[in-house]
Amino acid sequence: MAALSPCANERAGKRADKMTDKIAILILAAGAATRFGSAKQLLVHNGKSLLQHCIDRANAVSPGHVYVVLGANHDHIQPTVSASRIVLNRDWRSGLGSSIAAGVRSLEQDYAGVLILLADQAEVDRDDLDKLVGAFDGERTVAAYYAGKCGVPALFPKSLFPHLAALSGDSGAKTLLNQPGKAVLQLDLPCAAMDIDSPEDWVAFNARS
Repeated sequence: MAALSPCANERAGKRADKMTDKIAILILAAGAATRFGSAKQLLVHNGKSLLQHCIDRANAVSPGHVYVVLGANHDHIQPTVSASRIVLNRDWRSGLGSSIAAGVRSLEQDYAGVLILLADQAEVDRDDLDKLVGAFDGERTVAAYYAGKCGVPALFPKSLFPHLAALSGDSGAKTLLNQPGKAVLQLDLPCAAMDIDSPEDWVAFNARS
């Protein structure tokens, strides 16, 4: 795996504007949030839901190309969000892989890549997403690196769409990101390690922000 140097980051920023109209952003928000105890997608921070904040950040990077995968509680969540294309994963109980597959199969345009992220990665901001898109060359995967390995958010090239669309169960994107020999550019993104899994996480996030 290759890490990005400061010079690579500078070149990446210059490419970002050229690539954004070719990138779909896929937000995974289908889970039941059993550890949290309620639909955390609807948690309100600064006047907007956690999910809508994520959608707005994604639209700032690739306007009009944001897809949201819903499953559990979709009938309550869908009416609360805007500026995205909703994909319903009726097989959400089987795991994250099924949501990725449903989302990728629903892409409506000939995209060069798809950026996959989780709705509850609340500390990943627009600049982080811009860096991932800016580093993308259309051929190699660009992934966040945190907690000692690659994970989402990650931007996959079109050549991997069939593999993503074939995922199932709990086999998520990390299955592709951490296989030996895969061409992955890794971007240090320690903030991606934080997601909202419990009420304590939510309290801590609000205390920091």
